Amino acid sequence: MWIIHIIFVLFSVGVWASPTSNLSPADFLIDSLPGLSDKINFKQYAGYMPASYSTELFFWFVESQNDPTTDPVLLWLNGGPGSSSIGYGFFTEHGPFRLKKNGTGLPAVELYEYSWNKIASILYVEAPSGVGFSWSEDAEHYNTNDNQTSRDNYEMLLSWFDVFSSFKKNPFYVTGESYGGHYVPQLSERILDEANDINMKGFMIGNPGINSDWYYNVNEYAFVTYMWSHGLIPLEAYTDSVNECGWDRFLTNCSEDFTHPTASCKAATSKAVRYIPRVMDPYDILAPTCHDNANGDAFVSEYTPFLAAFRKKYGLDVSFDPCLSEYTSIYLNNPDVIKAIHADKHYERKWPRHPTGWRYGDEKQNIALIFPKFFEKAPSWRILVFSGDADAAVPFIGTERVVRCFNRKVTSDWSNWMLDGDVAGSVIKYAGGLSFLTIKGCGHMVPYYCPKAGYAFYSNWLLEN
Repeated sequence: MWIIHIIFVLFSVGVWASPTSNLSPADFLIDSLPGLSDKINFKQYAGYMPASYSTELFFWFVESQNDPTTDPVLLWLNGGPGSSSIGYGFFTEHGPFRLKKNGTGLPAVELYEYSWNKIASILYVEAPSGVGFSWSEDAEHYNTNDNQTSRDNYEMLLSWFDVFSSFKKNPFYVTGESYGGHYVPQLSERILDEANDINMKGFMIGNPGINSDWYYNVNEYAFVTYMWSHGLIPLEAYTDSVNECGWDRFLTNCSEDFTHPTASCKAATSKAVRYIPRVMDPYDILAPTCHDNANGDAFVSEYTPFLAAFRKKYGLDVSFDPCLSEYTSIYLNNPDVIKAIHADKHYERKWPRHPTGWRYGDEKQNIALIFPKFFEKAPSWRILVFSGDADAAVPFIGTERVVRCFNRKVTSDWSNWMLDGDVAGSVIKYAGGLSFLTIKGCGHMVPYYCPKAGYAFYSNWLLEN
C-alpha cells in the first residue's frame, strides 16, 4: 500500500522517474535515410523520447559537422502553436537536408549548404504532444497549454540528456521562432528554476510573439503600422486607428496597457486592415505566395491557427505555406522513411495531422514579464531576440519596443552588421547579455526566406566571444 501511495503522490505532483535506463543513442541512430544519395559527415538520430509517464515527444537530432564533442547543442522549437519543428525548422529552414521533387515518387534528399549543424549539434523536437509524430496515450494531454508544454519539453530534455549523456558538458542553448516566443523563455525559466545539470548558456528567439503586439491579437499596433509604412494601408485609415487607439503614446509609454482596445479602436483597425491585398504572405510581404500547392489551405488551418483565424476575420486570401511543405508531407508519410526514423512506434495518424480534439490555450500571456528573472538570476546567459524586417505578422516594430521596455543599459549602440559588403541588418546590445538584431529583407522564418543571411547572423552570434 505504501508503494502504491508513493507512486500516486509522485504522479500527482508531476514528479516521475524517466524510463530511459534501457535506452542508448544506438536505439535512435538513423542507419540510412531513404532518398539520400550523398554521403554525410555527421551522425543523426530520431525517435520518441519520454516526456511524462504517458507522453513521448518525437525528436530528430543531428550532430555538428564540425566537432560534436565540444560544439554547442541547440534545441529548436517551432511555434504555431502546433507547428512541427521537423516539417518547418528541419526541412525548410536550417536543417542539413532539403527535399526536392523527384518525379512522382519519393522526394529526393539533398544536403543543404546553410545548415545550422555546420557549427552546432541541433535537437529538433515536435512539441507539444500531438504535433507531428509526438504522441500521448492520455487524450487529455492533447488539450494543452503553455505550462504543460514547458513541463513536457523540460522532462523530455532531461530524458534526452540521460540517453545522450556525452553531450551534457557541451554549451546548451534553447532556440525557436514565432510562438517560440512563449516556448523558449518558458522552458528557459524552468531550466533556471529547477534542479538539473544542463549546461545552459542562453537562448535565442526569432520574430517572436512575446507580448500582445502581434497580428490577430488584442493589440494590432505593430501590424497596422507596418502595413501602413509599406504602402498597403492609406494614411487616413491609419491615422484614424492611431487616434482611436491612443497609439501616439505606444512607442514611448511602456507602462500603459494597450491590451484592452476599445470598441472604436477595434472598428478603426478592422476598417484599416480591409485595405490589405487579398493575395499576400503576411509572414514576408516581399515574397511571392505559393499558387500550386494542393495542401496549402490544410497547412494554414492546421499549423498557423492565428493566421487561419485572421484570414477568416478579414477575408484575406493569405498563404503561409511554402510549396516545399507538400514534399515534406509526402516524404514523412512514406513507410520506408517512417521506419528509418523510428516513427513507426506510434504512427497512428497521417503526419502532420493533430489528433482529434487537439487544442491549445494561453496564447495571450505576456511573456515579457519573465525576462527580468533572467537578467537577475542568469546574468551570464546570452539572449538574442532577432527579427526579419519583412515580417508583417510579428513586425520588428513591436518586438523592438518590447526589448527596449526591458529598460536595460545599452552596452553597444545601434549599428549595422554586414554581409558580402552590404548592410544585412542592425543590432543593439544591452546589459545582461541581451541583444536585438534585425535581418534586412527577410520574413518571419528568416532562414527559409534568406538562407545565406539566416546562417550568417546565427553563426556570428553563436561564435561571438
